[in-house]
Amino acid sequence: MSEKNKLHPLTLVTALFNRAKRLIVPIVFLVFLNIGEESMPIFLILLFVVVFLVSYSFDVVRYLRTSYWVEGNRFVLQTGIFIRNERDVQISRIQSIDYQESIVHRVFHLTKLEIKTPGKGISLDALSKAQALQLADYLHHLKDRLKSTVEIEENEEEAPSASMDQHSGFSLQQASVTKELYAMSLIDIVKMNAMGDVILKGFLVVVGGINIFAELIPEAWVARISALATSATWTMLTVLVIGVFLIVYIIGTLFSVIRNFEYKVELTKDYITIEKGLFEVKSQTIALKNVQSLREQRNWIQQLFGYTSFYIGITSDEKEINSDASKEVQEKGQILLLPLVKKKELAAMIQEILPAYRCDPAQAVVPIRSWRRFVQFPLLFLVVASIGISLFVWQLAWIIGGILAVFYLFYGYRRYRKTGYALSPNELTLELPKWFSTETIYLRKERILQMTVKQQYFLKRSQLGKLEVASALGDSAQEKQLSFIEEKDCQRLYDWFVEEGEAGEYGTAKENQF
Repeated sequence: MSEKNKLHPLTLVTALFNRAKRLIVPIVFLVFLNIGEESMPIFLILLFVVVFLVSYSFDVVRYLRTSYWVEGNRFVLQTGIFIRNERDVQISRIQSIDYQESIVHRVFHLTKLEIKTPGKGISLDALSKAQALQLADYLHHLKDRLKSTVEIEENEEEAPSASMDQHSGFSLQQASVTKELYAMSLIDIVKMNAMGDVILKGFLVVVGGINIFAELIPEAWVARISALATSATWTMLTVLVIGVFLIVYIIGTLFSVIRNFEYKVELTKDYITIEKGLFEVKSQTIALKNVQSLREQRNWIQQLFGYTSFYIGITSDEKEINSDASKEVQEKGQILLLPLVKKKELAAMIQEILPAYRCDPAQAVVPIRSWRRFVQFPLLFLVVASIGISLFVWQLAWIIGGILAVFYLFYGYRRYRKTGYALSPNELTLELPKWFSTETIYLRKERILQMTVKQQYFLKRSQLGKLEVASALGDSAQEKQLSFIEEKDCQRLYDWFVEEGEAGEYGTAKENQF
């Protein structure tokens, strides 16, 4: 591995596929622009061809000038078109070795390798599965040797063999006892979409698309649709709306099945691995030591049927190797681990993955006198805005203002009834209601960065307070707040946090706010 190695020659095929994929949206846009025209202007076709050929020629040069090798404690990637640049990662700091397979990778039995560390990562676009296994084994072997402070010997025969994986035929993690913790069937994916917001998101996408391309739709089509809508009865319109929602749901479910096909979570040694995908298989590995918080989120429909979604929060200052590939799984350090799981089964799963967490249920703590504080300022704004708009712009604006006021009253009541916490010697549970869901946060004491109590004059006089808790998430921090709780609860939580000998290595910013 100390010698320079090249990517697989079929890298040129995957590069060709990626280039073609990037041109789909511009081509579709130009087709819409030229609806009604006899043919697309020849200079546009030539422009696309020239741009494609020039960009692909850059990919060819980049492939020819790309190589990788191991040098001591460094894994080095050298690449560039006009100027060769070297990128390297320290082998001793490697957190995970993941893979990603597009449909082209799968057809030609290739894989894209992603070597991740806390600070940066390296991506190898196309390797054969044998190459990927050999490289992953070699890096794991060197990492173990470096950890044990034994002199590195280049003896590849001592490297542990890779474990086989039923989903993709191989695993890039170190050979160890692997246990499957969670798997989603097709029925689970359909239920997840039915209980989620896929219909609302799909409807918004359709409405947005209509607004964007409205001017491109032929006037004859618009006139015909308007005539049909004018002559239709309420029954027909109702059936039409229901049909549109069903179509949106089916399309959304189809995309979700493609994205989450054979979704599974495995526990291997000190890592969790998420694998999923039909045409494009993706793997993501999370080191358990990087888990900073746990989050459970359930909407009204999930709560009605006893389901919930479970997330873990991690720390990493890593710039994503491929942001498009990670958006589905990770957003600002929040990783959706269990998309849909029975509430009664979640505690046992958490104990198996992270036994240090107790996950005690929260108790509501907001006093009845705090209810008005959740709604008084939004209601005041709505009243003033509704009166002003009704007098000077639109006379019926007060109706919308009244409907929004009812929603805010209901939301304020939910926050009063649901906001709460639970406290154990080393763990804090926060329960925070949102408009259409409720989230529960589980934080270990040593993972809390800062706890602040906020009180202005009127809250002080009413013996109330706001407590803000900050913990690490991604490359920054997340802040959660318990609003308008009793002053004694603020004092209890703050005393628990500043208690000596318990705050751990992350305990900072403990200035008393009382």
